[in-house]
Amino acid sequence: MKLPVYEHVLAINAGFEQVRRGFRALRRSPGFERSAIERFREQAEEDRAAAMSYIAEVIQTEETDEAGRRFRKRLARERKEQ
Repeated sequence: MKLPVYEHVLAINAGFEQVRRGFRALRRSPGFERSAIERFREQAEEDRAAAMSYIAEVIQTEETDEAGRRFRKRLARERKEQ
C-alpha cells in the first residue's frame, strides 16, 4: 500500500475528530437541542466506524497480497542461491 493511502486515512480520521469537536461545542451552545446534536454525533460515529472498517479491510487485503508476493520472491531467490 502506498504512503498516500495512509495519509488519506489520517486526513479522514482528523476530519472525523474535527466533527467530534464541533458537536461537543454545539452541544454547549444555546439554541441547539441536545438530543438532536447527540443523534447527529452518534450518526457521525457510526459513519466513521463503517468507513474505517471498510478502509482497513481493503488495506489488509492489499498488504497481505504484497507480503505474499514478497515472500514468494524471497523464497525463489533463496532457492536460486542454494
